[in-house]
Amino acid sequence: MSLRASVAAPALALALVLTPDVALAEPATTATAAAASNPLLGQWTLPFGAPPYDRIRPEHYLPAIEAAMAETRKGLDAIANSRARPTFANTIEAMERASRPLSRVTAVFFTVTGADGTPEIQAIEKQVQPMLARFTSETYLDQRLWQRVKTLHDQRKRLRLTPEQARLLEVTHRNFIRAGAALRADERRRIAQIDERLSALGVEFAQKLVADQKASDLVLTEAEMEGLPPDAKAAAAAAAKAQGKRGFLVASTRSDVEPFLTLATNRAAREKVWRAFVMRGDNGNANDTNALIREMLALRLERAKLLGYATHADYALETSMAKTPAAALALSRRVLDAGLARARAEEADLLKLAAADGLNRIEPWDWRFYAEKLRAQRFAFDEGELKQYLPLEGMVQALWETTERLFGLKVTERPDIPGYAEGVRVFEVKEADGRHIGLFYADWFTRPTKRPGAWMNAIRSQDGMTGTTPIVVNNCNYVVPAAGQPALLSLDDADTLFHEFGHALHGLLSNTRYPSLAGTAVYRDFVEFPSQVYEHWVTEPEILARFARNAAGQPMPKALLDKVLAARTFNQGYLTVQQLASAMVDMEIHQLTEIPADFDPRAFEAQVLQKLGVPESIGMRHRLAHFTHLFQGGGYAAGYYAYTWAEVLEADAFDAWKEAGGPWDRSVADRFRREILAVGNSRDPAESYKAFRGRMPTADALLRNRGLAPDPTAAASSGK
Repeated sequence: MSLRASVAAPALALALVLTPDVALAEPATTATAAAASNPLLGQWTLPFGAPPYDRIRPEHYLPAIEAAMAETRKGLDAIANSRARPTFANTIEAMERASRPLSRVTAVFFTVTGADGTPEIQAIEKQVQPMLARFTSETYLDQRLWQRVKTLHDQRKRLRLTPEQARLLEVTHRNFIRAGAALRADERRRIAQIDERLSALGVEFAQKLVADQKASDLVLTEAEMEGLPPDAKAAAAAAAKAQGKRGFLVASTRSDVEPFLTLATNRAAREKVWRAFVMRGDNGNANDTNALIREMLALRLERAKLLGYATHADYALETSMAKTPAAALALSRRVLDAGLARARAEEADLLKLAAADGLNRIEPWDWRFYAEKLRAQRFAFDEGELKQYLPLEGMVQALWETTERLFGLKVTERPDIPGYAEGVRVFEVKEADGRHIGLFYADWFTRPTKRPGAWMNAIRSQDGMTGTTPIVVNNCNYVVPAAGQPALLSLDDADTLFHEFGHALHGLLSNTRYPSLAGTAVYRDFVEFPSQVYEHWVTEPEILARFARNAAGQPMPKALLDKVLAARTFNQGYLTVQQLASAMVDMEIHQLTEIPADFDPRAFEAQVLQKLGVPESIGMRHRLAHFTHLFQGGGYAAGYYAYTWAEVLEADAFDAWKEAGGPWDRSVADRFRREILAVGNSRDPAESYKAFRGRMPTADALLRNRGLAPDPTAAASSGK
């Protein structure tokens, strides 16, 4: 199961008016000479209206965004100043249209800021984010617009709207309320100040973290690399050489660190690498993020209280499937308790192995190493052996095969369409009959200017008003292989590949009229559901038998495949506790009713972990100081539990395939596409799930999938 993955949080805190959508037909833009010289303005002539990244330079972004802001403001002012009585068409639909110029440019820009944030791009981002936050606040707090939206909402039962129109009106009205439109004038001014400051702090957090992560990279000696396979050593040596250094560079990224902690026999080196990784953003230097976290927490709480909520968590979960922090915590606690019970047993087993090396306790830099030894002992294979059969190119072909068998889609590479950075590949996705669906940009490898983690975002959302087709992006941080060598994945990396493309399909197969409701514009605890479902096909025997091949083209031996499948729930106690510890620290910190001036995030984190009973040998998957989900834009603030909530949905949903006779049942896949992927946020996610499954799920399937079910025979029967 993959937990690094996420949908990128919207660049703007309140993404309704400014959803990243754009029509293929060129929207009216300011007719100036700048349009001729700035490739972001004017018509895009590449196939399918793809952005001309080959012609865009950093200096083009700011003037293009300023021009687009002016045009979008002009459109919104026309709506606000209209003397015509409000109608759905002249207000709600008109706002959808008015947003296109700015959405078009900002989506192109923010794709680059996360994936290739050069110093030049970062400087522009620092200028742009406060401008956009101010623009968003001005839009949502505009009393002229608010009164038109409120009038329509008050009359909604008499308007004879379609279900999707009624949903869009409800979402629009709710977002204006949550932005502070109904507050007093002085309160609205304060909300605007808070949103602008939070936007700037999110940019600063992200940029400090990238800088501290880069500074935390380590150059190791041959002795410190002992135990790593030849391909990993070659890649590390090449990375060091590229920076003009001798030795082996281990970057402070998960893709580098976790394999190192798993395979390196030098315990002192493991500790050094672990400490560099977990202390990112918490080193007491110029890039320390703790002060930023403190200020963000205080501002979020102040905003929540102004809007009538007790805490930020109450505010955040109002628009979720869970609805309340109590419901989210109840599920998290149930799964955490099951994980803790398993983890204690796992740690006892690891200690038996470690004792042979003279250790009487497992430290956090020991767990993965001894777990790998135990897995090799129990299942007679190790991570290095497995990776030889998981080349990236083979797994990409497995991904396309899975997608075609489930949905009939064809994926073909389009080298004629430029990407936004070196190494980005562009693919066209088509229906079985050849009809164009959308474009998919794959940015799979790490680079020094890329933020941590893996994510999906949209360069353009599907728009049924204009027939616009989507353009979506997947970013990962796989290690760049040495020249001439294939990129080899861990099983967790392969999970990430499928997970992120599950998000991509959610965007690509959207079929809504309104772009604000399209694709992944759903609740946070629903958005991870389609992506996590897709992980199930990574270890389907048919897929691995066909595409898991080593450099000589030999398929993964059936004996190894059987061992891999048998080991899928191995070490799940550890992984579950790491994930849920992060989720519960997130929820606890956003349930605070006061943030004192001397609040210490590190001390709070330690107190919560102790209260939860999380062993020091396990800790959190993401410590607060580098928790980008929470503090880079804040899209997952009080929302990291969403991965577990969505896993309840996906575990139960995959049972639908098993009940129908197997994972390739097209009738179930067609229903999943129709009732889940196509509808976006055009109806409540609970209604969508019930339309697919016939009922709401329980956590039982999740516990079975993780091997944490009380009944061991139930755990053994898990299909994942």
